[in-house]
Amino acid sequence: MRTPHSENKSKVGVKNEIRRNLILRALLDHGPMSLTDLAKATGITLPVVSTIVSSLRKEKLVIEPKEKDANQAGRPPSIVKLNGKAGFVLGIDIGRLFTNFIILDLETNIVADVRRKSIVLSNDLKLIDDLEGEMKNVLSTSKVEWNKLLGIGISLPGMVKGKEGLGETYFNFGEAPAREILSKRFNKPVHIEHDLEAMAFGERWFGAAKDVKNALCVNMGWGLGLGIIIDGKVYYGEDGYAGEFGHIQVVKNGDLCYCGKRGCLETVASGRAITKIAREKISNGAATIITAEEKLGIEQIDTEAVLKAAGQGDQFSIEILEDAGRFLGSGIAVLINLLNPALVILGGGIPTAAPHLLESVRINAMKHSLVQLNRNVKFAISGLGNKAGALGVAVYLAEDLFDVERLNPSAYV
Repeated sequence: MRTPHSENKSKVGVKNEIRRNLILRALLDHGPMSLTDLAKATGITLPVVSTIVSSLRKEKLVIEPKEKDANQAGRPPSIVKLNGKAGFVLGIDIGRLFTNFIILDLETNIVADVRRKSIVLSNDLKLIDDLEGEMKNVLSTSKVEWNKLLGIGISLPGMVKGKEGLGETYFNFGEAPAREILSKRFNKPVHIEHDLEAMAFGERWFGAAKDVKNALCVNMGWGLGLGIIIDGKVYYGEDGYAGEFGHIQVVKNGDLCYCGKRGCLETVASGRAITKIAREKISNGAATIITAEEKLGIEQIDTEAVLKAAGQGDQFSIEILEDAGRFLGSGIAVLINLLNPALVILGGGIPTAAPHLLESVRINAMKHSLVQLNRNVKFAISGLGNKAGALGVAVYLAEDLFDVERLNPSAYV
């Protein structure tokens, strides 16, 4: 488990911490294991594994599972697993409209799942006070003690350098990276992650990409982005900004995007675009139950209204969603040609609420990509819905608690 100032420990002390973390990480990744299997998985000798596990038992970090195999002949092996109640991690996915809170125990079981109207994103230090208040409220409601909280993961929209703990669009407090400021404030490990990578972590651990090495996780909400999984690992790119899929040009001389360029995919295939297009068409006299039956004014029309009307068979709304799917599918075709994924996952609020969108996306992605690269690709709507980001950043924190790379294991071999 992460401990500060490891560089000040003796060589033996650091080596023991590496072994300890290897064992804890193996249990996190694989669940209950025998001591023999732990030795095989970690490369640590069985006597040393036995000694370390004994120490972890005393600390109540590992326990024996209650379930035993009654049909097993001979002496049963010694099986251990992480003690889920020994500690918890908190994942927070802060969106522009809603904030999702997920608390996981050390066995990655969901202890709490809370969705609330979002705190206002900004670069003002007051934001930390607002966040702390929301966190403590969620912990209190969930009956999780603050001192049992082992770390906090925060997922953000905008430009984020997760590896550096730096929010650039939001949580940019100037004096130091957000991770450093928040870690000092809360006296706990804090991880800052981009919402796209957080979603990919969530899908890799809990979702459709759990057993898939190469996958694309498309987040279609108010904006549009992409989490990329290559060889079983979330891909960040050289500077940590990989996944700005919404800002590839698909319409020559198209609408101005908030990024400053014209014709971006996000201007035609996102919640923001769907709202804008619906309002414009209705202003020009389009017939729809949104105004006829729901009697919404132009400024009241949003993505949710379009999704609701489409679910009721409103042809106007269905066509807007199909057009968005057509553009999105064409964009995904480019990704298929470049990355040859096994799976494309559509996540975010829009695909969850409009599952028929998947077919429009799939047809156009297959139409515009090479058959040699698309013949084995599958498409799916995320089963995690709005939970993916909070789950992802929480489990990243759990993995990081038992990380060994920061301890430079090669120096102690």
